[in-house]
Amino acid sequence: MLEPRLLGWCCLMWVAGTHSAWAQTVERNLSVTPHARAARPLVIIGPVQPAPPPASPPAAAHGGAIGSYAADAPGPDIRARNVDYTTPFSVIERVPDGATINQVAWRYAIAGKPPGFEAVLCWKDAATCWTVTDTSSGSTRFFNGRDATQPFTLHYRVRGSGSLAPLKGEMNQVIVTYDIPRP
Repeated sequence: MLEPRLLGWCCLMWVAGTHSAWAQTVERNLSVTPHARAARPLVIIGPVQPAPPPASPPAAAHGGAIGSYAADAPGPDIRARNVDYTTPFSVIERVPDGATINQVAWRYAIAGKPPGFEAVLCWKDAATCWTVTDTSSGSTRFFNGRDATQPFTLHYRVRGSGSLAPLKGEMNQVIVTYDIPRP
């Protein structure tokens, strides 16, 4: 059986908690309106900051053989706005079956980048692409783990209206580094 003091304390806390619940109303827009019977000031506690996501574990070292190929292709001349232009890159050497991409580097050149210029590097088809508009050369691991036997294509366009002075396409390149599966 509860001691009388403990029972009294529990009742007091229940009454105080109930009265506190009547003391204010929180609207859906998170504004707080005091209730007519509110006798106590409202204490606002700051929002809880979520913990940062846990660090991802480092990638396991492949430990096997690696290979690479470089493919060069001339870029098209861009003569009109809102038209898709492409540079396909062929897989120019034998890539072993089961080889997976671990890095792709690119380089493209065009005589000037007008406002509205966009460029994306795509693997296999236009469904898996990496935007390279702001960087005419660089590398990415975005395509990691994908089939290294599939080709890449560089897609460009100039969005906007009005006339466009022709832009001379220059030589473009992709370098694909891949992991060779163990036998």
